[in-house]
Amino acid sequence: MCFLFNQWPAWMAFMAFMAFFSVSVQAMADEPDVTPSVISKSEFAKKPEWSGTVGLGLSSSTGTSQALNLNTDDALLWHRGLWSNQSRLLYNYATSQGEVSADRLDVSNQTRYDIALQQYLFANLNYHRNHFDGYYFRADETLGYGHFFVLNQVSHLRLEAGAGVRQSHPIGGVYSTHPIARLYGKYLWKFSPHAHLSEAVDAILADNGANTYNSIFTVVSPLYGPLNLRLAFIATYNAKVQAGFRPMNTLTTINLAYNF
Repeated sequence: MCFLFNQWPAWMAFMAFMAFFSVSVQAMADEPDVTPSVISKSEFAKKPEWSGTVGLGLSSSTGTSQALNLNTDDALLWHRGLWSNQSRLLYNYATSQGEVSADRLDVSNQTRYDIALQQYLFANLNYHRNHFDGYYFRADETLGYGHFFVLNQVSHLRLEAGAGVRQSHPIGGVYSTHPIARLYGKYLWKFSPHAHLSEAVDAILADNGANTYNSIFTVVSPLYGPLNLRLAFIATYNAKVQAGFRPMNTLTTINLAYNF
């Protein structure tokens, strides 16, 4: 974590510090993350059928593109009975001397159906567009199985495995479709009643060797009422990239988020 603070101006480091240690003066909604309804009746009882988060802030990228950017990170959750659906949008954009220095869009959607205690089936859609990682776009569609593990009263683990297809168009290359396998894991720890940190790792394994690995570390801390401060560090590694592009790209974000 010290590496992150050394790369930022003092005011951004201060905001990150506040993300860890700010204290809520009013209850805040829990993390808008889908959990099998069988084990989360008390959690969902606090939420309407529709809920979500809208966030706006700043981000800093490294890799092929190195810039300080505007950033938005939004999520929308729907649940009813054994069904649930979560959509997410992450976008950051920046220009430098009239030229675009960052233009990244990530859109994802996952639909889940609970089949047993702490177990579910899912359909996952992901669209990624970032010209600075060597691709015009990548789109992944997978079906699979997920399992939710309650480790203790303040932490849980989610594991998923699935298979599907990927459509991609590398810059300087040709459009192609390939079968893929998807492995995903997420650990969450609530270090206070209304604040938590999480680490998610996602691996897309393609038959042509163009694998993609993502790591997302997030800390969320309440500010006031439905407002919270969200700090995230995202690292993406592409096993195959075109000449002139770096395989490793990172994005560090600070967002002021509103829960509804």
